[in-house]
Amino acid sequence: MDVRIIRARSGRSRGARARLRARAASMGDRPPPPNIGAWFKTKASTAKAKAKATLDGAKARVRDAQERRREHRIDEESRAHAVRVARAIARADEDDGDENAMTSTSRAREQRTSRREVLLDELAKDVVDVNRLRLLASDGGIPDDDGGRARALVWKLCLKYIPGDRAAWAETEHARRGEYGRFLAEFCGEPTTTVEGDETASGTSRGVQWIDRHKGDDVAEQIDRDIARVHPDMHFFNDEGGVGKARRKDEMRDALYVFAKLNPGVGYVQGMHEMFGCIYYVFATCSDDVQAANAAADAFYCFTEIFGEFRDVFVMELDATDQGVRALLDTLSDMLAKHGPEVHRHLHELQLATSMYAFRWITLLFTQDFDFADALRLWDVMLASPRSRKECLLRLCVACVLNIGSDLIEGDFATCMKMLQHYPPVDIRRITRLAAALPYGIPTAPAVPSHARA
Repeated sequence: MDVRIIRARSGRSRGARARLRARAASMGDRPPPPNIGAWFKTKASTAKAKAKATLDGAKARVRDAQERRREHRIDEESRAHAVRVARAIARADEDDGDENAMTSTSRAREQRTSRREVLLDELAKDVVDVNRLRLLASDGGIPDDDGGRARALVWKLCLKYIPGDRAAWAETEHARRGEYGRFLAEFCGEPTTTVEGDETASGTSRGVQWIDRHKGDDVAEQIDRDIARVHPDMHFFNDEGGVGKARRKDEMRDALYVFAKLNPGVGYVQGMHEMFGCIYYVFATCSDDVQAANAAADAFYCFTEIFGEFRDVFVMELDATDQGVRALLDTLSDMLAKHGPEVHRHLHELQLATSMYAFRWITLLFTQDFDFADALRLWDVMLASPRSRKECLLRLCVACVLNIGSDLIEGDFATCMKMLQHYPPVDIRRITRLAAALPYGIPTAPAVPSHARA
């Protein structure tokens, strides 16, 4: 090829490269590197990163706006909720303090009477609407002036021991009581007997101590010790029945021992004896003789149902998980921060955590912190709750704190601890009324860091 042509082409190439460098230089502050391709790739990556950052910023602004709207909505709900709680407290104070308010008292009595009649009418139907029954029972409580029949029946329906169809009650009870008798024969060596035509489990023979039949069994020994401590101040738990009748505490021991054998993954945990004792008392004091005679079998299945919902609270291996008792206490702290921010802030400043006073409320379901009759009222509301019983329990815990909130805010650590661990006498309707005033829903985000919750 002619040398002149080669030089001309080389000159044009050098000119093209010079123009590219000049153009690139005009696009940035720095002179372009010798490697034009790599430089353009870098510029493209930078532009892409800037575009992504711009998009992420726009998304963040949208999220912030949504969060502000959510917080505004929560603030509005909180203000409305505060009004509801204030009204509930005012009504309770008015009922407690105004002795001359006969009109208000009469109206409240009439409302309770009306709710009582509606609930009893529902129980008398051939097919009970269990959902409606739960609403009636959780709203106004359950009548306890009919020999305990209504409460025993409502608890059995709410805990799914019997269906809503009345025609199936006798068959269902007979089958379950028979099955329980076989469990006793297998694990406790107890024969089944017949009580007024119904097959059920007899108690321990009066000549043999219950623990003598289970010597060397650690579970049986723990159950025996705990049952001996169940409400020693109550005649019911110390009156062991007349001649030929089952010993009440031995029936309770048998039921818990059978439960531990049938559920080896959980076994027996302290606190179960208080829960079972509450259910057993309701059924054993029913004025219906057949129902009372089969209280242990009926209570066994109802206890199994309610324990299934609170099982995670009793499993030590789950304590540190989001399902164990610690998570439930943290949730209680979050709910208290939402519904009672002032008292929550004060308890937090005193470093008085929920675990220091509410652990027993949750694990024993109030059975040791209130008068027994009041504890039954709280159980009425909790068992009949149309929503989660666990959430209802937390709402009752929050109501207990709010009820004495003004006294707590003025107290020091020792005063607050004493009031919360030894709850002062109260009209239990005040607690249930406050709990009913709380809006449903558990906070999804902690109000304060988990390590600093009150």
